[in-house]
Amino acid sequence: MERGTLVRWNHDKGFGFIKPNTPNAQDVFIHISALKQMARKPVVGDEIIYQSQQQSDGKIKAVKASIEGVAVISGIASGRASGLANKSTRSQYKDHSSTSHYSHRRSGSRLQRMIFIVILVSIGSFAVKQYQALNATPVLTYEELPAVAPQEWQPATPKFRCETGKTHCSHMSSCEEAIFYINNCPDTKMDGNHDGVPCERQWCG
Repeated sequence: MERGTLVRWNHDKGFGFIKPNTPNAQDVFIHISALKQMARKPVVGDEIIYQSQQQSDGKIKAVKASIEGVAVISGIASGRASGLANKSTRSQYKDHSSTSHYSHRRSGSRLQRMIFIVILVSIGSFAVKQYQALNATPVLTYEELPAVAPQEWQPATPKFRCETGKTHCSHMSSCEEAIFYINNCPDTKMDGNHDGVPCERQWCG
């Protein structure tokens, strides 16, 4: 896994760019789908842990990512608990049926009935302990997450501002400025293939 800082993020379109901690490495494209298990949306300045993948056009994309210090929301733990509980229930039912059949054949034996009861109690106790062990570490829900102050969600002050008439790549002075314009300014004409990366031949190639 690699690390980097989220330096740009478009909340409306759900993508942004990571600046890797590795010196001289190119910015990594990241889509919101790579962070779908996180408890909150990313903001500029977040430390991102990710796995990168090179696309057919040579660009680097983050395919598996998480936000440093942010809880993961997942239904995996509860699904496993439910599966094990069902498995335990089926096992109890199977043992109960088998023992009941045996008890029916020897209904006159009090000792056999006592053994049957002890087995059921043991199985029930084991199932309860297993369920408690699986639920010892709770999975956070959205309601349990601490409230985040509004100012913590505000992106860093941009270096650029929208100017009338600047809509083409020829009007830009850098890849960073082109990305700012396509993410924040109206009527831009710099992303012909709609992949979120503008001016690929002039600045962001």
